[in-house]
Amino acid sequence: MPNKVKIARLCLLIAGGLKIATAVLFLFILVVGFFFVGGNDERSGLLGSALLGVSGAVLVLAFAVAATLDLVAAAGVRRRAGWGRVVGVIVGVLMLPLLPVGTVLGLFVLTGLLGPDGRKWFAFGPANFS
Repeated sequence: MPNKVKIARLCLLIAGGLKIATAVLFLFILVVGFFFVGGNDERSGLLGSALLGVSGAVLVLAFAVAATLDLVAAAGVRRRAGWGRVVGVIVGVLMLPLLPVGTVLGLFVLTGLLGPDGRKWFAFGPANFS
Protein backbone atom coordinates (compact mmCIF):
# COMPACT_ATOMS: atom_id res chain seq x y z
CA MET A 1 0.00 0.00 0.00
CA PRO A 2 1.45 3.40 -0.96
CA ASN A 3 2.28 5.78 1.88
CA LYS A 4 -0.33 8.41 0.99
CA VAL A 5 -3.06 5.76 0.84
CA LYS A 6 -1.80 4.39 4.16
CA ILE A 7 -2.03 7.86 5.68
CA ALA A 8 -5.55 8.32 4.26
CA ARG A 9 -6.61 5.00 5.80
CA LEU A 10 -5.03 5.97 9.12
CA CYS A 11 -6.89 9.29 9.05
CA LEU A 12 -10.17 7.44 8.46
CA LEU A 13 -9.40 5.20 11.44
CA ILE A 14 -8.53 8.20 13.62
CA ALA A 15 -11.70 10.02 12.60
CA GLY A 16 -13.75 6.91 13.38
CA GLY A 17 -12.10 6.59 16.78
CA LEU A 18 -12.74 10.24 17.60
CA LYS A 19 -16.39 9.87 16.63
CA ILE A 20 -16.74 6.76 18.79
CA ALA A 21 -15.20 8.66 21.71
CA THR A 22 -17.62 11.54 21.12
CA ALA A 23 -20.61 9.17 21.00
CA VAL A 24 -19.51 7.56 24.27
CA LEU A 25 -19.07 11.00 25.86
CA PHE A 26 -22.57 12.08 24.79
CA LEU A 27 -23.98 8.80 26.08
CA PHE A 28 -22.24 9.35 29.41
CA ILE A 29 -23.65 12.88 29.64
CA LEU A 30 -27.10 11.57 28.74
CA VAL A 31 -27.01 8.86 31.43
CA VAL A 32 -25.62 11.19 34.11
CA GLY A 33 -28.21 13.80 33.17
CA PHE A 34 -30.97 11.22 33.49
CA PHE A 35 -29.81 10.30 36.98
CA PHE A 36 -29.61 13.96 38.06
CA VAL A 37 -32.98 14.89 36.61
CA GLY A 38 -34.56 11.59 37.57
CA GLY A 39 -37.13 9.58 35.78
CA ASN A 40 -40.15 9.89 38.06
CA ASP A 41 -40.37 13.41 39.46
CA GLU A 42 -41.90 16.52 37.96
CA ARG A 43 -38.59 17.77 36.52
CA SER A 44 -38.49 14.84 34.10
CA GLY A 45 -41.80 15.92 32.59
CA LEU A 46 -40.55 19.31 31.55
CA LEU A 47 -40.24 19.98 27.84
CA GLY A 48 -36.55 20.93 28.14
CA SER A 49 -35.70 17.58 29.72
CA ALA A 50 -37.52 15.72 26.98
CA LEU A 51 -35.83 17.72 24.23
CA LEU A 52 -32.38 17.27 25.78
CA GLY A 53 -32.96 13.55 26.10
CA VAL A 54 -34.11 13.19 22.50
CA SER A 55 -31.36 15.41 21.11
CA GLY A 56 -28.76 13.54 23.17
CA ALA A 57 -29.96 10.21 21.84
CA VAL A 58 -29.94 11.55 18.27
CA LEU A 59 -26.38 12.83 18.71
CA VAL A 60 -25.19 9.49 20.08
CA LEU A 61 -26.79 7.68 17.15
CA ALA A 62 -25.44 10.17 14.58
CA PHE A 63 -21.86 9.91 15.85
CA ALA A 64 -22.09 6.11 16.03
CA VAL A 65 -23.31 5.93 12.42
CA ALA A 66 -20.60 8.36 11.26
CA ALA A 67 -17.92 6.34 13.08
CA THR A 68 -19.17 3.14 11.46
CA LEU A 69 -19.01 4.81 8.05
CA ASP A 70 -15.41 5.91 8.69
CA LEU A 71 -14.32 2.44 9.78
CA VAL A 72 -16.09 0.73 6.86
CA ALA A 73 -14.39 3.14 4.45
CA ALA A 74 -10.99 2.34 6.02
CA ALA A 75 -11.66 -1.39 5.60
CA GLY A 76 -12.65 -0.84 1.96
CA VAL A 77 -9.47 1.13 1.28
CA ARG A 78 -7.38 -1.67 2.80
CA ARG A 79 -9.07 -4.20 0.49
CA ARG A 80 -8.71 -1.99 -2.62
CA ALA A 81 -12.47 -1.99 -3.08
CA GLY A 82 -13.78 0.68 -5.40
CA TRP A 83 -16.66 1.41 -3.04
CA GLY A 84 -14.10 1.96 -0.26
CA ARG A 85 -12.51 4.74 -2.26
CA VAL A 86 -15.89 6.32 -3.03
CA VAL A 87 -17.04 6.15 0.60
CA GLY A 88 -13.63 7.43 1.75
CA VAL A 89 -13.86 10.43 -0.56
CA ILE A 90 -17.41 11.18 0.61
CA VAL A 91 -16.31 10.95 4.25
CA GLY A 92 -13.28 13.13 3.51
CA VAL A 93 -15.46 15.82 1.96
CA LEU A 94 -17.89 15.65 4.90
CA MET A 95 -15.00 16.10 7.34
CA LEU A 96 -13.75 19.34 5.72
CA PRO A 97 -16.13 21.73 7.57
CA LEU A 98 -15.24 20.20 10.97
CA LEU A 99 -12.59 22.75 11.96
CA PRO A 100 -9.71 22.26 12.76
CA VAL A 101 -9.10 18.53 13.18
CA GLY A 102 -11.69 17.34 10.66
CA THR A 103 -10.34 19.70 8.01
CA VAL A 104 -6.80 18.36 8.37
CA LEU A 105 -7.95 14.72 8.40
CA GLY A 106 -10.28 15.34 5.45
CA LEU A 107 -7.50 16.92 3.41
CA PHE A 108 -5.19 13.96 4.09
CA VAL A 109 -7.95 11.51 3.12
CA LEU A 110 -8.74 13.35 -0.11
CA THR A 111 -5.05 13.78 -1.00
CA GLY A 112 -4.37 10.10 -0.44
CA LEU A 113 -7.41 8.70 -2.22
CA LEU A 114 -7.62 11.13 -5.16
CA GLY A 115 -3.90 11.53 -5.81
CA PRO A 116 -1.72 9.45 -8.14
CA ASP A 117 -0.94 6.91 -5.40
CA GLY A 118 -4.65 6.38 -4.81
CA ARG A 119 -5.35 5.93 -8.51
CA LYS A 120 -2.59 3.32 -8.78
CA TRP A 121 -3.71 1.51 -5.62
CA PHE A 122 -7.32 1.15 -6.77
CA ALA A 123 -6.46 0.46 -10.43
CA PHE A 124 -5.65 -3.17 -9.73
CA GLY A 125 -9.01 -3.99 -8.18
CA PRO A 126 -9.80 -5.82 -4.96
CA ALA A 127 -6.93 -7.63 -3.29
CA ASN A 128 -7.14 -11.39 -3.13
CA PHE A 129 -6.99 -12.50 0.50
CA SER A 130 -7.54 -16.21 0.00
